[in-house]
Amino acid sequence: MRMVVISLTILLVLMAIWTWVHFTSIDPMTEYYREELTGLGDLIDAGDWDSVESNMVNYYEEWQDTRELWIYFVNQDDIDNIDASMEKLKSFVGNRDKVMAQAELEHLKVLFVVIKENECVTLDNIF
Repeated sequence: MRMVVISLTILLVLMAIWTWVHFTSIDPMTEYYREELTGLGDLIDAGDWDSVESNMVNYYEEWQDTRELWIYFVNQDDIDNIDASMEKLKSFVGNRDKVMAQAELEHLKVLFVVIKENECVTLDNIF
């Protein structure tokens, strides 16, 4: 009986840590990127490539900071997918390819939504 109580306590502590990480880091950052990437899409539509490039530099630096924390809590494949998508987006922006930049931007937004859904504390994700 004692081991059951200890195991249950450990499980509850781990769930509390998971919930804390989700609501203090994953949820706010995924919302931030969804909003900011929507604004970036508007700049791409307008053809303001200089602003798009400067914003991309800022987003990439912020992503590197976020990545350092998330690497311990989020599936590595999801992080790698975002890294690859960011690199593609930077390339399309550098080439001023409006259609491909918009497509990759939408893909990047979907990747952040996937992380938010996968890391949310739900019964499906626990069991």
